[in-house]
Amino acid sequence: MNLNTRTLGLAVLLLLLFLGAALSLQAWLSRETRQLHRQAIEETRGRLGRIIALSGLPPEKWDAYFQDELGAMVGGRVTLYPTATPPPAGPAAPGQLVFTEPVGRASGWEARVGFAVPALIRAQVQQQRILATIILLALLLALVPVLVAVLATRRSAAGDTATRTPWAATRAQATGFEQLARLSHERSTALAQEQGARQRAEEDLQVNRHLLDRSVAERVRLGRELHDNICQTLYAVCLTLESVQKKSALTPAMHDRTGQCLVELRRLNQEVRAYLQDLEPGRVNGQSFGAALAGMLGSLPAEDEARIERRLDPEAVELITSGQVAEIMNILREAVSNSLRHGRPAHIILRAARDGTTLALSVQDDGAGFSPHGHRGHGLDNMRARARTIGGALHIESDPGQGTRVILTLPTTPAA
Repeated sequence: MNLNTRTLGLAVLLLLLFLGAALSLQAWLSRETRQLHRQAIEETRGRLGRIIALSGLPPEKWDAYFQDELGAMVGGRVTLYPTATPPPAGPAAPGQLVFTEPVGRASGWEARVGFAVPALIRAQVQQQRILATIILLALLLALVPVLVAVLATRRSAAGDTATRTPWAATRAQATGFEQLARLSHERSTALAQEQGARQRAEEDLQVNRHLLDRSVAERVRLGRELHDNICQTLYAVCLTLESVQKKSALTPAMHDRTGQCLVELRRLNQEVRAYLQDLEPGRVNGQSFGAALAGMLGSLPAEDEARIERRLDPEAVELITSGQVAEIMNILREAVSNSLRHGRPAHIILRAARDGTTLALSVQDDGAGFSPHGHRGHGLDNMRARARTIGGALHIESDPGQGTRVILTLPTTPAA
């Protein structure tokens, strides 16, 4: 075999080695990319499971707001659908990962989650591509001494002796590049693991903070409802028992027993007010304003010294929607109860009127009055909070010895 044939064979062999290395790196890069995508999906799947477990809400009660909140917490979009009728899948958008997850203990619901590839995963994929490029460049650089050695063998008679030194230098360079690439990969992997652990810890902290905020808001709402419903009912029962004591001929034993009941009811009322947590009264839902008002006034004990008068504009009453009745009744109940309990009035007037785009309801008495700026009870704060819930505002007008007027204003559209 002459020198030219040997040189051509060596060049073809090196080219095949380079192509084999390039294909191997491409396969390795694709496999690593798929592994990173699977890792991102598993992390998002685990985060979704933790959030669903913490929320405790069954899939039948998921609404659009909860799905949007759930998607925001996992960093993507969550769609709930029955397993029997899944929506059309469609191809995933570039840079998007999609997976499905069964929801709930019983089969029948699945959640489809689509989210963008995390920045950390994209950085790792880019780093692996750079690493593959470095290795290919290293192979190309390794070919340069080989070609130099081949050219040198054509000019030297001692071919076998002359080629050993270039081959040794080539192997040394390839070994150095390999060690450099392996060290860079190990450091990058350790950094990615540390960043992933930190990111998961931050996401868990954000989920816990969100659930804590919802718990605090729920506690505030329960406190307001308990004050406006149970406390007022206990007070009405106390007034009824007091009326029975005053107007009924009771035996001494029954009189003492009634007094003990009053003491226990007042103590229970104080304890409930100390907790300040209540429930939404459901009996008003679906009723008209007139029916709800009649029921509220009928639950109050009849007092000869307090006459309640209603001056309600029918056109104004018609503007009250069914969604506003519950909150308005709680506000009026609190105002009337405060008037009877603290003001001891002789006359209470309930008014409803409208002026253009404003609806006004008021409770006015001729009782003892008070100073609104120095008052520190929870009742007025709860009334203002309920007014804001239905888009209105609450105003208190009172002075000691001058009576009290509570005014609720609501924006509305004038009747055509």
